[in-house]
Amino acid sequence: MTRTLNRRQQRHQATIQEIKDTARQQMAEEGVSNLSLGAIARAIGMTPPALYRYFESRGALVTALVVDAYDSMGEALEQSQGSLSQDDYAGRFLALMHAYRGWALKHPADYALMYGTPAASVDLSGEQERFQRAVMRSMRAMVEVLHAAYDAKCLTIPSQYQEPPPTVRTALTWMQSVLPDKAVPLGVLALAFTTWLRADGLIWQELHGHLPKDLFGYGELYEMESRVLAERLGLVAL
Repeated sequence: MTRTLNRRQQRHQATIQEIKDTARQQMAEEGVSNLSLGAIARAIGMTPPALYRYFESRGALVTALVVDAYDSMGEALEQSQGSLSQDDYAGRFLALMHAYRGWALKHPADYALMYGTPAASVDLSGEQERFQRAVMRSMRAMVEVLHAAYDAKCLTIPSQYQEPPPTVRTALTWMQSVLPDKAVPLGVLALAFTTWLRADGLIWQELHGHLPKDLFGYGELYEMESRVLAERLGLVAL
């Protein structure tokens, strides 16, 4: 049953949202490294001590923004699957890749915050579970597509991913433990994770202007690589 917020709770939630929106605007204009609670407080007509009643530190605000960003990206990835046939594994894969880049280009400051913030600066006090859930939501859509293709024998997994090194196995086993479907093979998880890393490399270069537009054409190199990767994975378009 949905809980109805009273007026005071509504005002509290509205202020939190205003702080977050102002922080995102500040990041977009001045960069993530220049995020300042004092500047945010001044922008919304609040004293810094009053703002600390909502976020006790810069790290707490950064964590909240990172969690929101992962949730937003996860939602975009989930929505990309809506009209596709469940057994069109190549189509679903390419839709995810397209949605990933599309979200990043639409939310460059959030993307920079997610992947440019050192892990040590993210304060997870009391937010560990929510943070993990948000991060895995962004990964889950890709895992589900690749796992379905694997079960249908329509996925090629490199042999090295089947037997990963000990440290990699430990990380993948943790990922496996926090997914709703605990039966996802480690090879599928390794493939999903490294796929995101490949996508991140191209997107990060594009967002930071390191890809010459005249040479590559924004989006064309990413599209080409996505299709090549789908083919190497053995995914067949319907």
